Amino acid sequence: METSPVFIDYVTIRQEYFGGGLPVLNDGKVLKVDADGEIEYSTDVRCIIEGSYDSRVQVRCDGNTVEFTGNISRYGRRDNLFGYDWPTTIARINDLLSLLGLPPFTSGKLYKFADTGWSWSGARVSRIDLTCNYSTGSKESMHAVLCHMAGQHVGRQKGSLSPDSGTVEYGRGSKYVYGKLYAKYQELEKHRSKKSGSHVSDDVIDYCKTEGILREEFTLKSRFLLQNNLAYLGAITQDNLNQIYADRTQLQRLEDMKYENFNDLPKHLRSTYASWKLGLPLDISRATRYRHRTELLAYGVDISIPNNVHHLPSRVRVVELKPLTAPDWYIQNYG
Repeated sequence: METSPVFIDYVTIRQEYFGGGLPVLNDGKVLKVDADGEIEYSTDVRCIIEGSYDSRVQVRCDGNTVEFTGNISRYGRRDNLFGYDWPTTIARINDLLSLLGLPPFTSGKLYKFADTGWSWSGARVSRIDLTCNYSTGSKESMHAVLCHMAGQHVGRQKGSLSPDSGTVEYGRGSKYVYGKLYAKYQELEKHRSKKSGSHVSDDVIDYCKTEGILREEFTLKSRFLLQNNLAYLGAITQDNLNQIYADRTQLQRLEDMKYENFNDLPKHLRSTYASWKLGLPLDISRATRYRHRTELLAYGVDISIPNNVHHLPSRVRVVELKPLTAPDWYIQNYG
């Protein structure tokens, strides 16, 4: 069976067991007390379950309801550059619940109700993060795509580029869907200084740089899942999630993207070229101007002619975006 390039990161899921009698698992309780000293309500705090390589997820059970939240594809692994599809994700979560003495999440049965229509009886899902990795071929191409996408719109939301030029966000704060596109190697290097990110291998980071890996990610929140009839485990399939991703992705809508690329210019020519392109005075001597003009002619640039839209030379590189699945070496070494 062909592996889907779309995989799952974060999941929040819960299921109520009406028979009760389950082991209680929490990290204490939070109480709200009114002015008269009466307890209005109490909530069990999720218990943090730690795995190898400083990974962790959260589980809670009050004796009747089991809840899981976290990124199971990172749990017990050095990194989550490549995660798992939906069935494998649920299976791994259920394996962990079994180790904790808790029952698994199940699809339950499909029932028809007169007022609400068809509905499942099993586990309910309130968050799913869909993810796909793309190869752009190089770091330079990757950053060119990010800069391009920062100017695009998803619906009414315009992309926002982070100060480090490593992330474009769409819909931050949305209660429906939040999307982002980011340079994976920058994220790994950023977390390298933290204990939880210190286990990522140099091979993985180098691979992300060499391939120019971009990660596109969508957080499907409870409102989205409910409105799209995906709030129950029994209603969700990998095909559902693949289609949702295909409908929302911005990258797969792009044809081969072309952008001007002068990163291969010798360093001593870049400042001259940049000034010429912006129409600024060339603050260099006559001899340097003559020498730089001669060298830049090989790149299709003639700095003796003022730059304008009618005489703009084009030197372009084509960025080909390729969805990635985990290569054999990654699977063998990192699972």
